[in-house]
Amino acid sequence: MNFTSLNKPPVYFWVVSIIAFLWNAIGVYNYLAHAFMNEAQLTELSKTEQTIYTDLPTWYISVFAIAVFAGLLGSISLLLRKRWAYVLFIVSFLAVGLQQFYILTEVNPRDIFLSLAIMVISVFLIWFSKRAVARKWLT
Repeated sequence: MNFTSLNKPPVYFWVVSIIAFLWNAIGVYNYLAHAFMNEAQLTELSKTEQTIYTDLPTWYISVFAIAVFAGLLGSISLLLRKRWAYVLFIVSFLAVGLQQFYILTEVNPRDIFLSLAIMVISVFLIWFSKRAVARKWLT
């Protein structure tokens, strides 16, 4: 049984994979900074930001974690040329969708640019990984 693909991906595959990894690593950093924020860090924020951080529901924090960690694992899977990257990016997209819906409806409906950018990048990574599977760049 051959577990490696004979189809060599082009250079742009590696460029996109590295950028996806960096993007998702930043997401994990933001999640960790949010999840492990201590009282001293919280007091440095404005009163409005403090209220936002303390009022976020537990399910939101869980969805945030799923979104960023599934995205990071998907990016690592791309770099390792594994086809489960596609499934991981779908999981990440579903979590991102819930997260951004909550942000736009409950927290800050005016912050649509960042929410849309995150959604577009998530959809792009699904499309890109599906294309990589179809071209047999991933095994």
